[in-house]
Amino acid sequence: MLKAIQTAQQWVKDSEAVLVTASNGFSITEGLNLFATDDKLHEVLGGLEQKYHLQNLLAAISYDYPNELDKWRVYARITEYYAWHYRPGKVMDLLKRVIGDKPYFIWTSNIDHHFALAGLDNLLELEGNWIEGICSRHPKEHGNYQLKEHLHQIYLKDQQGTLTETDIPSCDRCDAPLTFNLAGDDFQMNQSQVAAFSRFVQDYQDKKLLVLELGIGPQNQMIKAPSMQLVAANKNSHYLTVNKGQLYIPDSIADRSIGFSASILDAFEALRTGNDLGIKIEGPAKPRPKLTPEQQKAQDETINLFFPAYMVMRGMRPGELTMYVTTDSQHQSHFHLVEQDQTWMYTLGDATVAHCFTRDGQYYRVYLGLDKAAEQVHGFYVEAGTVVAFESLEDSGAGFAQISGTLPEKAGRQILIPKKENLEKGFPQQRKLIERLAVGD
Repeated sequence: MLKAIQTAQQWVKDSEAVLVTASNGFSITEGLNLFATDDKLHEVLGGLEQKYHLQNLLAAISYDYPNELDKWRVYARITEYYAWHYRPGKVMDLLKRVIGDKPYFIWTSNIDHHFALAGLDNLLELEGNWIEGICSRHPKEHGNYQLKEHLHQIYLKDQQGTLTETDIPSCDRCDAPLTFNLAGDDFQMNQSQVAAFSRFVQDYQDKKLLVLELGIGPQNQMIKAPSMQLVAANKNSHYLTVNKGQLYIPDSIADRSIGFSASILDAFEALRTGNDLGIKIEGPAKPRPKLTPEQQKAQDETINLFFPAYMVMRGMRPGELTMYVTTDSQHQSHFHLVEQDQTWMYTLGDATVAHCFTRDGQYYRVYLGLDKAAEQVHGFYVEAGTVVAFESLEDSGAGFAQISGTLPEKAGRQILIPKKENLEKGFPQQRKLIERLAVGD
């Protein structure tokens, strides 16, 4: 363990730039849990929690309030507590120490805006933040609005009992009410953040880049997958991931990766002090030895029992090519073999379920969509050699589901279909599913 910590310290020291990726796990360390039902929820929302039977902060943000004033009371109380009065915690301070004076960028799905409030301004907020608003009538055309001061004034008037409908913030172009600019059909990505992030990736994608992943679970692939691809494509880069209880490091980058199954605070303390604090650490793995011709032949014969073709995993840079798949109840996708590492993302419509059969005999499902409470994720990472099929969940009434997947520019144009009888032989417990989604024999 001590050797792995020292290796991680050396990677931090030697890096020319740091890309920090973060999700809900980091927010929790800073005192914000969108999914928790606890005393703090009542402390923040007061009587509105029981009035609308709100189970957590995520439900409070997404609830369709019949009363516009109550909607803004909820918004204001949340942001007053978590934004207006936010003070960086110890973990945020330790993160700044890790970054030091190196070029950095923060890539996050967190909506709390805590990184910017802590002074880390090189930021891509993939799902927006809750102190930014958009026009509810013309979200794309009428631009974005900063709401922090508006929300603070609403909170003060709410506490004084003087809040009226005239205090609801409105669009200065069409007078329509504003709403939060968060992930959803009307979400408007901050294009200046996107452009700055693109420049950062272009500048450091071939240099000694350290990807520091904080609190992103294995199934949340929206950021994890493309950042791992970035590491896979750059042999000078390294990958440190911190997620208590669940680590995921693909074989393609395992020799340049270290995982801390620990709290972010404990992982940072280990990095700062170099001491073994008794936390679980994985990696870096030894580079795999090359197979002999006889071993390669034996492996190919085993894999071909299930798959008609096989390609060695390799990383690809994010955003090379994008393909779109649309499914509905009458037109599900059929099983096909993933030749190279891919990322699949929810685009629009109903949520989608991805059925995945791995080459080592594992079956798992991933739900692509916007409802985090239903364990849906915006994207996930599929390793080469996996067989995948998609079908719509029909959960929102759209009648269809659309998802997008990445492809390398030089990808083959063929679609590789696994043999149904071999899939059934390898996965007998999923026979009914295979019968429904497989093609031919």
